[in-house]
Amino acid sequence: MPPSNTETPATIDLIGEDLLHNIVARLPATSFASAACVSRSWNLVCERVLSRPKLASACSFNPSYKDAVEEVLDKVLSEPIRPHFAIVSIGGSYESNNIDSDDDLEILEEARELITAALGSKVQVITNRPSGIIGRDVLSNEFKEIELGFGEENDSILLIVGFLPGLKVTTIPLRKKYDEQETFMIDEFVTDIREFSTSVSGCNSPAAIIMFGDEFHGSMMTVMEKMDYAMSPETVIVGDTLSQFRCTNEAQGGISVAVALVFAVDRNKPPGIGETQFHALLSSGLSPVGPTYKATSVIEKDDYETWIAARREGSDENIDGETILNRVYDEIGDRIRDRQLCIGVTKQRKCSVSQEKVGCMTSLALHGVCG
Repeated sequence: MPPSNTETPATIDLIGEDLLHNIVARLPATSFASAACVSRSWNLVCERVLSRPKLASACSFNPSYKDAVEEVLDKVLSEPIRPHFAIVSIGGSYESNNIDSDDDLEILEEARELITAALGSKVQVITNRPSGIIGRDVLSNEFKEIELGFGEENDSILLIVGFLPGLKVTTIPLRKKYDEQETFMIDEFVTDIREFSTSVSGCNSPAAIIMFGDEFHGSMMTVMEKMDYAMSPETVIVGDTLSQFRCTNEAQGGISVAVALVFAVDRNKPPGIGETQFHALLSSGLSPVGPTYKATSVIEKDDYETWIAARREGSDENIDGETILNRVYDEIGDRIRDRQLCIGVTKQRKCSVSQEKVGCMTSLALHGVCG
């Protein structure tokens, strides 16, 4: 019988796409990536496995930070994922390998380098020191919530990796000028975010931004107000502006005082990829107390202290801050114990970015009451 010109499929291909999908969906991330390179048909199956957004996370309380990093990496990469970004939260008293430095930033940079080496240089990695974490323990597989301090009992590393098909992700640092006032380069920061989003999606406002700031470089309030003004209302902006951090794309020749993890819709996304939507929910734990006042005098003593006087709506009587506070205490009574008192302030402000026309917007800010 003459040889046939019809190609005989490989034995593994005879199992069918459904079974192949079931197999590759159980592979760890590294093996999954290798499977995607076997053939075009395999790659299509792998694309279908990762056709939706995916987050994987793990937390380790190992006292050795290198062992802790290895444990969380093994956990998050134990299933199929192609990380676009990684957020590494570190707490406790881990020590840097650099014996000449006692700087906490050293451990953040070392951890960032370890994560980058494992995930690849194209993955955006941010390491930070938050005030607390919630994560699933790699050993017990139980969720744990702890408040982080600088005691050995709080040694912990939380790793979150994310895969977001149809989106492009990058990190953009906020720099500080080396001048007498050491001012933040806010306009340049906002412009960089807009330019990245425009280049990826054609829209100058991204889908979402996660902020990380450094409390040692001053208040981020002005930065957040400018971002709130410059970005579309559809852009979700969340984050922690009171923690040390290290990141991919660290500012060169200057100080990075904050970094934005930016998510922009890819206008060239493959067919079959839907729209990823971000939603933010604020669990404030606030209970409104007292009437509404109109401010008559606002004196900013410094970045952390403001003196106010106000009057009730419909009244001409000015009331000083102490009197307002005493009236609130009378209304609250015993409920003030172990609770923080804040004043919610609605205000209008003028804003602009670079040479753009000045605009006006209304916002609500919460100010803690010291006395």
